[in-house]
Amino acid sequence: QLDPKLGIKFIGWNGTSGRKDEAWHPFGPIGAHVGNLPLFHHWLRETRAGRETGPYASYSLQALLGDMNRAPRPLRGTSPVIAQGAYAYHLDARAFAGYLARLCTSRGVRHLEGEVRGVELDERGRIRQVDTEAHGRIAADLYLDCTGFAALLAGKALGDPYVDWTEHLFCDRALVLPTPREAQVPPFTQATALSAGWAWKIPLHHRTGNGYVYSSRHISDDAAAQELIAHCGARANGEAPTLLRMHVGRRKHFWVKNCVSIGLAAGFLEPLESTGIYLVQKGVEMLLDHFPDTQFNETLIAQYNDRMGAEFGQVRDFIVLHYLLNRRDDRGFWRDNREAAPPESLRQTLSVYDQTGLLDWVNPSLFREPSFYAIASGLGRLPRTHHPMADQYDAGRAQREMMTMKAQNLALAQQLPEHGALIDAVNAAR
Repeated sequence: QLDPKLGIKFIGWNGTSGRKDEAWHPFGPIGAHVGNLPLFHHWLRETRAGRETGPYASYSLQALLGDMNRAPRPLRGTSPVIAQGAYAYHLDARAFAGYLARLCTSRGVRHLEGEVRGVELDERGRIRQVDTEAHGRIAADLYLDCTGFAALLAGKALGDPYVDWTEHLFCDRALVLPTPREAQVPPFTQATALSAGWAWKIPLHHRTGNGYVYSSRHISDDAAAQELIAHCGARANGEAPTLLRMHVGRRKHFWVKNCVSIGLAAGFLEPLESTGIYLVQKGVEMLLDHFPDTQFNETLIAQYNDRMGAEFGQVRDFIVLHYLLNRRDDRGFWRDNREAAPPESLRQTLSVYDQTGLLDWVNPSLFREPSFYAIASGLGRLPRTHHPMADQYDAGRAQREMMTMKAQNLALAQQLPEHGALIDAVNAAR
């Protein structure tokens, strides 16, 4: 069951009450170019001049559809959102894993399941074989370590160290509490600030996913559970949350000798921007790009490690950005996040952004400029000045084009069905 997801709405991160304390991260483009510049620079010029422009994210079709609870496409046919691929999915991760297992075995993959008892290395320090309880010794040329945080192959057997990032990301616990499906199934995730972290709300066709990601340095597990139950209210229905412990960081090397770490064995970043499956997919795609023979060329391995390190680093910086820019007046968790020193790469990015409105990102593969602009502007961080080329474009013409963008988005949104109607129709057809 795949429910389209158009973005993430951050609630309570600015520390104000009511509807105004909502910041959108809509997926995909926001508006369009005005002249030769992205919309952001003209929007910034108008905002700095004191003219009413609305939030930057209000020029996003996805954000508008979310606020109107409209589907990203008609019941039959397509739309610009679908054509651009500017959306994600809400999905049941356990069911998705089962689907992938069935797909792989139908294509000839042999699927053996069992506990790893030990790992034997050869004279070159590579993995020779894995000893399992149910299937005995299994030998291969290439091993993917998918043993989760335990990292039984890359970490325990090969000794690759884990790089801890808890100095930048404080949250190390999560409580999970599913509740019944609600009447409305919005096409976005909610991330609501609580006292020592944030609560997710993920609408699925058959239930609603809820959870609390928090810092154990700032709240006890019992207090966090009570806070989550209170947040869910009557929907909690007396259920007790399930506790998960998280190890925030990454492997020093994602590929060591004849072993490649994938998933939690490779690293973990909290699910604020729902990047877990993306990083798994990226790890597999890059492995295919650098696929070795039995010589395991060191240049291929080094390049793979560099590129995966860049992926993890960009995701880390984008998540830290949310916390760094929060404007809540709470003492403790939220203040500590504002006062924490950001990673050097994020500090450099913000320094360039603050002065020019430009980003120093090189070939970003996941988060593009509109994503950064949406979070930074939504949490009140605006550059000192707009791009000077914006002044070469007639202000009146720019304003009219910006109004046209909003009008076109509204006209399209009004033609689309309620999101719940699309979800029901899609799942009824399966």
